[in-house]
Amino acid sequence: MLDKFRDKSILWGNLGISLIISVVPTLMTLGFLGTHGEMLCRRLPPNIDQPNTSLSIKSCSEENQRLLYLYIVWIWLIITIPTWRWFYIAHYRSKLNSKQR
Repeated sequence: MLDKFRDKSILWGNLGISLIISVVPTLMTLGFLGTHGEMLCRRLPPNIDQPNTSLSIKSCSEENQRLLYLYIVWIWLIITIPTWRWFYIAHYRSKLNSKQR
């Protein structure tokens, strides 16, 4: 069994690696969601831009951007936690196997 110090260093080291690595899939997810939102805003009926309606294509795009900014941290965490767990288990098993040899 690995000692407590090494176990904690593996744990925190892999968390740091996962935090950095998960930035790319998070940006990709936000890009896909942002593009999807913009496509939905463009497909709004043309009569929605009339002055008597409270919703316009511009406000739809602004709301899409606001929601993306609101969910950045949540999406990043949802991607980071399984990535970290996967790295941690793989690294822990490799260290355990190398020590048993």
